[in-house]
Amino acid sequence: MEGIDDSTLRRRIRVLEQRFGRTLFVRSEAGWKASADLHALVSAAQHMEEAARSFSQNHQEGAGVVRISLMDAFAKRFAPVFVALGEKFPRLLLNITTETHFVNLEQNQVDIAVRLARPVRNSNSLRVRKIGAVAVGAYASRAYLARHDTSASNPAFVDDHDLLAMNLQFFHQDHNFTYANLDWAKFGLTGKVRVQSDSFVPMAHLCALGHGVALLPKFVAADYPELVPYPEKLFFETELWLVSRFDLLAAWQRELADRMQEEMATWPQ
Repeated sequence: MEGIDDSTLRRRIRVLEQRFGRTLFVRSEAGWKASADLHALVSAAQHMEEAARSFSQNHQEGAGVVRISLMDAFAKRFAPVFVALGEKFPRLLLNITTETHFVNLEQNQVDIAVRLARPVRNSNSLRVRKIGAVAVGAYASRAYLARHDTSASNPAFVDDHDLLAMNLQFFHQDHNFTYANLDWAKFGLTGKVRVQSDSFVPMAHLCALGHGVALLPKFVAADYPELVPYPEKLFFETELWLVSRFDLLAAWQRELADRMQEEMATWPQ
């Protein structure tokens, strides 16, 4: 083994053999050799080492499969980023999946997640980087406001709104999740939840059709001319984070994060 002197090697072999309760290596004129019945295991270990080296090298150089998980609303907005990344690093294969909950990157074999929350516990093996701020407001359609005889500048006297809510019935206590802590009272609104969804996209559609009031990111609501902030000029800031199993040092990883930040700078704030 390179970089290890003979005494250190003997000591490590002795510890390993004590753990397994048998002789694993024998000394020969050419050095240490595995016992005859362990040649198959040695071959398997060599293949594992080669695979690990190849995996590490590929992902450092910008090659191989990269699994990215994010909400569909963000996947749509970041599509130009993924296109540009693929053009600059053609050996990368991006496997993009949309999530309705915070996937466990290690258990679900996901490499990178982009989410409206920052991991705060059990994240020693993860690297995180803030991508930007996302303004969230309460929105309603003009038709909905007309039907309820109210306006965006004076919503207070309506006490029974139809509410459209995100379904957040998944474990997120290990994240700093500002959006989950927003409630209708912060916007001076009360009412009954009529529809729940695990995606901003159908919720925005329903809101635009006049079905109720929804808490939406400003960039999502901007795609629907029928929607107005309700009440107007009241927004709360949430944060978008890139969560990665990689160290975020390789060129393609920095490129991804940088381009996401640049893209977010063009969104309605």
